[in-house]
Amino acid sequence: MNNLDNISENEIRIIGFDSGSQAKKPQRKHWLWVLGLLAFLSVGTAWWLMHKSQEEQPVLAVVTAPNTDSIAKDSSFVLISDTIINNVSLHCFLPVNAKPKLVMGVLKDIPANYVLGAMAADFGKYGERFQVVGGFVYHGEVISHSKSKYGFCALLKDSVVIGNALTTSFFEQAIEEKGDFFRQHALIYNGEIVNSVISQSEALRRSLCRLNDGSICIIDTDMSVSLDSFSTALLQSGVTDAIALMGSGAAVRWAVDKAGRRYIAGADEYDFPDVVNYIVWEKK
Repeated sequence: MNNLDNISENEIRIIGFDSGSQAKKPQRKHWLWVLGLLAFLSVGTAWWLMHKSQEEQPVLAVVTAPNTDSIAKDSSFVLISDTIINNVSLHCFLPVNAKPKLVMGVLKDIPANYVLGAMAADFGKYGERFQVVGGFVYHGEVISHSKSKYGFCALLKDSVVIGNALTTSFFEQAIEEKGDFFRQHALIYNGEIVNSVISQSEALRRSLCRLNDGSICIIDTDMSVSLDSFSTALLQSGVTDAIALMGSGAAVRWAVDKAGRRYIAGADEYDFPDVVNYIVWEKK
């Protein structure tokens, strides 16, 4: 009789005990190996995702005015920017590496070395001849003594002064230094709006401005607005001092950007009198 069948009622036989316990040992090693591999892959995947997310982080570009000390001496241009404040569109023209001065007489052809320019002081007809309105000094020569406007700009050897005073020593200083001086309506002085000339009539506006970083620029608008709205928008844009420039539809303004493109506003052909004048920035 087979020994497998020779089992009494008080006995049990476990079949395959030895072989079963031997089979479990390699399975435990297998799972330990699998768990270790999964842990390694998880750590590696996490590191790869972190590294990839850092590489794909967006780079934010901060636009600032260039350091003029690092620009070549023969590189002169105008930074042009646009913004809208209180529904007033402002166009800012910031000259880079260029020196301002006054020019009198009609500019039929704009010289290539003038990168920025705009008509400056008002003029009117008195009797049979046209005259500049307000005090005016041209390269040290007195053209007009009138004090009809409080705002002024003095272009001196080492500085540009924008002020608001009926009498100022900068008039005499411009004469002594062979500089330039002209008067216009003051819009902003020392960070405050000059209310004496605020008018609600709407027209195209243009101004000579000092920004809160000390730089000088021209800001104008291509829409008709009141002086109040224009001055308020200038102040909120960071202007600390400003005087008006000729800003009617015929008044000329041009700017040359870094690529050498010239942008012109106003009349390119107009019968201006000989006393027409411009504030221009020429290449150094």
